[in-house]
Amino acid sequence: MTATRRLSLLIVAMLVAAILGGYAVGASALSPQSVQQTSPDDYQDEIDETEREREAAERRAEELAHELENTDARIVEADAKLRALEEELPVLQAQLEEAEREVDSAIIEQGIVADKLTAAEAQDRAISVQISEDEERTANLEALVAAIARETYKGNDGSAGLAIVFGSADTQDFIDEYTAQQSAARVQSNALGELEEIAAVNRNRGARQEAVREYIVELKAEADALVIELQAARDVAEEARDEVQALLDEQQELRDYLESQRSAFLAQQQENEELQQQLRNQVQNLYSKKREAEEREAARRAAAARARDEAAAESDKLTKGSLAFPTKVPYKTSSFGTRIHPIYGYARLHAGTDLRAYCGTPIYASAGGTVEWATYKAGYGNQVLIDHGIIGGKSVITNYNHFSRFAVGGGQRVSRGDLIGYSGNTGSSTACHLHFEVYVSGNVVDPETLLPNFP
Repeated sequence: MTATRRLSLLIVAMLVAAILGGYAVGASALSPQSVQQTSPDDYQDEIDETEREREAAERRAEELAHELENTDARIVEADAKLRALEEELPVLQAQLEEAEREVDSAIIEQGIVADKLTAAEAQDRAISVQISEDEERTANLEALVAAIARETYKGNDGSAGLAIVFGSADTQDFIDEYTAQQSAARVQSNALGELEEIAAVNRNRGARQEAVREYIVELKAEADALVIELQAARDVAEEARDEVQALLDEQQELRDYLESQRSAFLAQQQENEELQQQLRNQVQNLYSKKREAEEREAARRAAAARARDEAAAESDKLTKGSLAFPTKVPYKTSSFGTRIHPIYGYARLHAGTDLRAYCGTPIYASAGGTVEWATYKAGYGNQVLIDHGIIGGKSVITNYNHFSRFAVGGGQRVSRGDLIGYSGNTGSSTACHLHFEVYVSGNVVDPETLLPNFP
């Protein structure tokens, strides 16, 4: 297998895969609920429908292969790759969008944790300030209690009460001294009560502050983890962004290449058309020479011989079915007529009928006649041209192309159904097949007008 042939098969395979891929995705979209509600008959209907879709996809891929005949393999490869990249782009763009959403989500989560951490740290500071203020208040109260205790201790000998009574100069002194002692006792009692209250409150504050500080440690750990998570998300997004950009760049390169080849392609098509026209001219010249010879021969024939020939011609009219299929299993892959190139939109005449003929398929003569040549022709590859003489009063010539090898040679007589060669992929062809042409009175015609109906 040549490198060109391998490349051609690869390109066709890519096209088939691209088309069949759409059906595979559609078939896999059945939900479990829909499967549970499907009867066995429905399963068979789905199987039949899937098989029809597969066959349609194969036919379309085969048609594409024929439509791309006479196209440089590098152009075909570039176009197939571009189509594959265009299918890949939405997937990569969806992955990029998901990665960017992950980054945005991580940023939002990071902000939430940062706000929580700020609030917790502020709460910790507020508790510290409250504890500090209470410690200062505690120190003042303890100093007050100690001072009262010292003053009380100085007069605590068991006769303090009598001293107040007998030591007073008058009743008012007694009242003032007694009131002072009672006030000091109340102050001391109140101070002790407040000290106990502050101690209880600070115990609660301490427990709360410990819990807040543990929460702060957790938040800082979460914040550190989010920093790593955010960086990872950014790395994934950056990688996805690079993949999308690389694919876009590659697509643009392929489009630029296809556009740069447009002029060369059109020039190649012009050259191919000129080669095809040269063949038509050769057939026309051959027809003209044979017709002149036949006319000279006809002039020498006797009236009886001419009548016999006319009767024979009348009984052998040129109609549908006058020619046999050149393959044992006839299957049309491309018809006679104007064909639009799928890449450049170039319109050209497809001057024959393409028949499916896998590499090495035997090819047979459509009618009896003489092999004019079995040789290589530019664009057509290995070609066999057979002159069938006069059928129904008209000259008929058939043309078989892209052979891998010949089974006949120029000047050889063949009968209808004789082996003349084997199908191949020579010339301007993208896959093994038979390109079959028919000339009537020197002009190319649609082969299907003289072949039987396709089965």
